[in-house]
Amino acid sequence: MFTRYCQPVLLLYSTFFISGTAFAEPSIFDSQENSCSNQRQESNEDINLKRQLDTQQVFPKEADNKRITKITLKQLNVFDTSLPEEDNFLFRFANHAHITTEPEVILSTLLFSQGSKYEIKELEESERLLRQQSYLYDARIYAEETCEDEVHVTVVTRDLWTLLPDISFSRSGGENSSRLGFRETNLLGYGKRLSFTATEDKDRTGYLFVYDDPAILSSRYRGRLEYADNSDGERHYLGAYLPFYSIKSTHSYGFYTYANKRIESIYSRNETVSEFLQDTEITDAYYGFSVQAPKQWTHRYIVGLHSEKQNFAATPYSFLAVAENRAVTYPYLQGQWLQDDYIKVRNFDSIYRTEDLNLGWNIQAKLGYSSSNWVDDSSHFIYQFSASKAHYTTERSLWRFNTSIQGEWNTDQNEARNFISAVNFQYYLNTSIQQSWFANLSLKYAKNLTADNQLVLGGETGLRGYPLNYQQGSRSVLLNLEKRYYWEYDLLQLFKVGGAIFFDAGKVTGQAQVETNNSLLKNVGFGLRLAPSRANAGTVLHLDVAAPIDREDNIDSVQWLFTVKNRF
Repeated sequence: MFTRYCQPVLLLYSTFFISGTAFAEPSIFDSQENSCSNQRQESNEDINLKRQLDTQQVFPKEADNKRITKITLKQLNVFDTSLPEEDNFLFRFANHAHITTEPEVILSTLLFSQGSKYEIKELEESERLLRQQSYLYDARIYAEETCEDEVHVTVVTRDLWTLLPDISFSRSGGENSSRLGFRETNLLGYGKRLSFTATEDKDRTGYLFVYDDPAILSSRYRGRLEYADNSDGERHYLGAYLPFYSIKSTHSYGFYTYANKRIESIYSRNETVSEFLQDTEITDAYYGFSVQAPKQWTHRYIVGLHSEKQNFAATPYSFLAVAENRAVTYPYLQGQWLQDDYIKVRNFDSIYRTEDLNLGWNIQAKLGYSSSNWVDDSSHFIYQFSASKAHYTTERSLWRFNTSIQGEWNTDQNEARNFISAVNFQYYLNTSIQQSWFANLSLKYAKNLTADNQLVLGGETGLRGYPLNYQQGSRSVLLNLEKRYYWEYDLLQLFKVGGAIFFDAGKVTGQAQVETNNSLLKNVGFGLRLAPSRANAGTVLHLDVAAPIDREDNIDSVQWLFTVKNRF
């Protein structure tokens, strides 16, 4: 029988995840061909310097009697060969060789099913969960309502190419590091992750094997197995858990065991000044539950048991004091207070890709007590606290804030051990869709660090014109200023391209294992940003060239730095 719809079918946006660019003009989705229309240039009406997407509600209104009676999947391949720029032999071969994600994997990620009550929040959160999957570039969920108060849902996703070589090489401060291996993040289309990597750097050589299952037997349970065999020791990790997989999750539990034996180095002024052997053993088991909270808030509480041993030994190259052995075993209580205020944006952490930005608070705290009756160590309180928040100050400027405190308190001696506090401010000023100013201020303070811990600055830790771990101490300040460019350009139809001109300044002071006169370090530079649009969509490749200002004689006049990060 012909079914008449009470309201028009929602028009589906077709090129937002095919090209990774801005939203296209609404066009009818071709359900027979699973193809999309060509992208268009943005009109003035689209310009939104908050860079927020989907500012108007497009879902049907909720009602107690509305049910989801139909779920349709629209799974798009890696390349859209209906577009002339993507219609070539290589891209057609890639689509043919690619194993598309199994429908049951997509359906098991959703927070709703056929026959369940229609709730807009569950559709929105399901969309976010799909975007978090490493095998999908983007996702959209649409809903249509019939005259019989039935809701038909369409889930649109685009797959990524997930079998990749893991190859990298970097040189900083005269030291080389390299990685060679492979990664598969959607094994046989079932969302499993498998990788094998051989590494070599100034500290060690070895290999790492990882198997990660984010949905065991298409359930909400997750598991992970790691094994590394290095020139200085071994590492293994085994864990299985049921996470708080959604805002409405009522409970969580799990366990993990971790062991790592390796040689660690102590750095100062671009030199390794000492080293030591560290043997770590950790086990942890926990159970968590959530309680009813005010609107937009989620309150979660976890009780657990944690055991940790840190043993240290000298090597022939131990020229400084080696840390004393440490051990803690403690029950703990952990809480999370999460404010659900997510919006969809673009051109913040990635380039022309949908990003989920939470403007609400995320507060976490943990407290435990380890008694000297349980371990061969003094009694300690163990504590952790963190809080983060984002806020639009104007229609084109955004603040991000986060702070954290962690450490141990020796109740026998009434003093701190490995106390570290940090506060970070970030500011975005969007001058256009394609350009922005970015500022980052990071402050850290440490007290009574054991000999195996360092507070360092340089290279990948924020001062791009200096070698890695160039300065060390107990207090640090870092300022990064950037002019960022988000170019609407597809390099070889594989990468979204961006760039940055930057200035860094920072300094570490206070107590250090090697006493030096640390001066204020400054550098200028420029960099290229490549955000993969067909693989590794959650990463951004950084190629930076930086020159130190008032450089010292022991460092190069130009630093080249290639890194892979999850932010611009």
